[in-house]
Amino acid sequence: MTSLLEIAGVGKTYRARERTVEVLTAVDLSVSEGEFVALVGPSGCGKTTLLKIVAGLLPATTGQVRFDGRPVTEPPAGLGVVFQEYGRSLYAWKTVRQNVELPLRHLGLSRARRRELVADALDALDAVGLGAAGDAYPWQLSGGMQQRVAIARAVAYRPRLLLMDEPFSAVDAQTRADLEDLVAALWKRYGMTIVLVTHDIDEAVYLSQRVVVLGTGVSGVQADIPVDLPADREQIGTRSSAPFGELRTRVWTQVRRTPDGEPHARRTPESEMA
Repeated sequence: MTSLLEIAGVGKTYRARERTVEVLTAVDLSVSEGEFVALVGPSGCGKTTLLKIVAGLLPATTGQVRFDGRPVTEPPAGLGVVFQEYGRSLYAWKTVRQNVELPLRHLGLSRARRRELVADALDALDAVGLGAAGDAYPWQLSGGMQQRVAIARAVAYRPRLLLMDEPFSAVDAQTRADLEDLVAALWKRYGMTIVLVTHDIDEAVYLSQRVVVLGTGVSGVQADIPVDLPADREQIGTRSSAPFGELRTRVWTQVRRTPDGEPHARRTPESEMA
């Protein structure tokens, strides 16, 4: 497969009062066209920071990110982003359809083409009830439905790369499972490349083709674990299978380890997946 995203030696430091805080160090990662990659790691390892650098929203201190062969210095064309705080990304005074259409207005597309893309995005989410909510306003929808609107907006113009930062952390368990299956279906439908940041190890294994574990300190990428599970997955059967359990244990073990190979002190499975 062709490499779409290249992260080479990326590091990020901040000045905090009179000292320098190193958030990321020497991260190297390649993501192929059409691949689904999950990023996990202990709190404070820089997962969200890395995602912002990839999106062109934050400059790297060292190293470089290349998207489709070009250095990323600002948000590139062909990129979609879904954030954790979906409510803040939606305009309360615009309908669902208008919110989904908004990014398309900056692409120079005709009104007919914009309507076509919006209709297709809403149709893709119609199975979860969004198609019938096109004329509703975000404040009239549940949190789960609002997140579906944010996802529909991100995929409406068919991005080549979709970045997702903890997109399901603010919803209940059942809605989270539904949204996971929705994203898996959209990935297959549109053939996008997806990079997902999550604290939920089960979610990372369930959705992705590869789980990348970021370490703390100077470790960069601590582990890169292929997910050898069937392409067609479902919540109960897949999660209760022996291969899933083995992968989950392997990823969780890596998340708990420090760069020198010792487990993090005072960490629990629950805190890792919070």
